[in-house]
Amino acid sequence: MRIRRRIAGFCLIALALSAAASVARASDLNGFRAAHGRKALKVSAHLSSMAYAHAYDLARRGALDHAGFFTSRGPDGATAENVSYGCASESCAIAQWAASAHHRANMLRTDVSSYGLGSALSSSGTRYWVMELGGGAPPPARGRTHAYLEEAVAAPPQAAHKKR
Repeated sequence: MRIRRRIAGFCLIALALSAAASVARASDLNGFRAAHGRKALKVSAHLSSMAYAHAYDLARRGALDHAGFFTSRGPDGATAENVSYGCASESCAIAQWAASAHHRANMLRTDVSSYGLGSALSSSGTRYWVMELGGGAPPPARGRTHAYLEEAVAAPPQAAHKKR
């Protein structure tokens, strides 16, 4: 009887650890893509540096926008961009974007092969996030009137400060 209880206990622990690992995998971009039948993207140092630079600029200015996408990041290889603020973790930012149809569409695009993700903390303590996607399609033409750019609203205060 004791052996059966111990085996059952070990099975429950293994199941809980497996479920926790699945949640953790789905909280990153490639986990989110895999959960929706999309191929994994490669992390691009180039797109990551663009994402970090833009996140830093947003945090410095206390703004949420796509300034420089058409003149700099787009012509330099970014095909789509998501920006947000208020989340303390990457998993929160991914969840925030996943809840928005346009952000979700960017994260599930099939015409990109790489991405970069960056965040920066403003002087007021607000964290800004930027995701740049690219590598699979030509950069947008200068003067293009529509691009795959999305802005997220701030996370609710409890989500913005809650550690995950």
